[in-house]
Amino acid sequence: MKKDYKIVDNVIYMPDLEYQPDPRGIGWVYYENMLKNKDLLAQVDGETGEEDTFGALLQRCIRAAIGLRLAGVEYGDVVSVCTYNHLNSCVPAISSMFIGAKIAALDPSLSLPDALHLFKIVMPKLIFVGEESVELIENVIREAQCKTTVVVFGPSEKHIPFSHFGESPVEELEFKPVTVKNIKDVAVIMFSSGTSGLPKGICHTHYSVLRAHPNEMRLGTNASLMFASDSPYWNVFLFYLNYSIQNGTARVLYPRFDRNDTWKVFSRKVTLACLNITELMILCCTPKPESIDTSALRLIITGSSPISVSQISKARALFPNVLIRINFGQSEVFPNILCFDMGDPEEVELLTKKPNSCGLPKTGISYKIIDLETGKALGPNQKGEVRIKTELQLSGYYNMDSKGIWDEDGWLKTGDYGYYDEDYCFYIVDRIKEMFKYQYWHIIPAIIEGIIITHPAVLTAIVIGIPHELDENHAMAIVQLKKGASASEEEIQKYLDEKVEDRQRLRGGVKFVEKFPLTPSGKVNRFVLKQMVLQNTI
Repeated sequence: MKKDYKIVDNVIYMPDLEYQPDPRGIGWVYYENMLKNKDLLAQVDGETGEEDTFGALLQRCIRAAIGLRLAGVEYGDVVSVCTYNHLNSCVPAISSMFIGAKIAALDPSLSLPDALHLFKIVMPKLIFVGEESVELIENVIREAQCKTTVVVFGPSEKHIPFSHFGESPVEELEFKPVTVKNIKDVAVIMFSSGTSGLPKGICHTHYSVLRAHPNEMRLGTNASLMFASDSPYWNVFLFYLNYSIQNGTARVLYPRFDRNDTWKVFSRKVTLACLNITELMILCCTPKPESIDTSALRLIITGSSPISVSQISKARALFPNVLIRINFGQSEVFPNILCFDMGDPEEVELLTKKPNSCGLPKTGISYKIIDLETGKALGPNQKGEVRIKTELQLSGYYNMDSKGIWDEDGWLKTGDYGYYDEDYCFYIVDRIKEMFKYQYWHIIPAIIEGIIITHPAVLTAIVIGIPHELDENHAMAIVQLKKGASASEEEIQKYLDEKVEDRQRLRGGVKFVEKFPLTPSGKVNRFVLKQMVLQNTI
């Protein structure tokens, strides 16, 4: 690691960020960058080939901002969006920044209960909706008993069509973004699951989004056309949108990652692709069509869960001339926590030598690895929880208690179990938090456990995630039966399948135990339990 750091008592202190954010806020930064780059390519529809310059996109964002004002949206109100990717899916976020509103997105694939829960947290005044999600959002609004205005990306007789939204040529010519009242006002609300319970709204301010330099994602100079499949609901969408606008880099858009036609995302000359590990492994298992040319591809960024050396080896074999970088990031920090710098030859060399490392410390973030039992900061090659301090972090949860985000010394608890080596390259081993990911989705064990224990034969049940090469994790239930009761694996699985969504099914199977390993406080030790399963001791 470069000598621009200091280490005190096993705590890695990086230099402060030198870049100072524009005090006028995100709206002005986006507006001026889009105006400056008005003739550059901003977006390409991967399916139709339709192209969009920053100037054309800016015009639609200005019109949408005017429409928001005419609809009664004011500074500090919440605007939402629920849609897959298309040329207008970023407009709600940008137009909201222009008028000082907060943006919070939902995903079209959410169930009604999940969408309703998130909706109630933010209670948006207006929501932009894809045609595929109109019925879902109508049901959510009815259940929430509110009067949220709906704007539809497509024709609509019942709601406002996006094509008619904010058309006002006079105001358009005179339009300027608002200057924020306080640069630490909330601008973005991202949803993320906690260690238990339901998702919370993670608040980012104009300051936390703009504090890092526009190039802080460390992509190097080769990113001219980027691809990421994430819808506006996911943090990656905003991370790459922010990079695109501030650096004048184009994005190629597909509605979503198509498992039945995986290679079509490379039909365009993509130079950088952001693929979660599930998408990357699916590509590794799918023969590449002869018509697909990936010669322009320079960098693949992956992440979202711990990644094995064997997975990276498969990806490298498939893309032998492409750098494959693991990012470590969370919604709580904008835009990422650890990565290798693709513009630094020394770091690129480390990346090739340490394929499953998620990178070196970054300017503006301090790091320590904490022993979970003693709270002591650990040295190289000792595993514990990763904790950080940074100005790029969230300001708290939206309309919810934020206790527990930070420790008593103000360090952000990432909930990730990892270590760094003698070169200060970091590795993430596992999640300390009880939740785990199945494909894109955070699976909350408590919800599944609460259903399993209603089975008449079950005394207690613990659900854990078992690593899976394609899907990140599969849910497995470890079950303790009532004394004298009996039940089979198939019976437990069928009982649950009838009551949950597909992603919550027990693809990892069911195991039975007579007792669980416990912590000193008497709680089930999930970490030890998972190790027992992986080591086939139960």
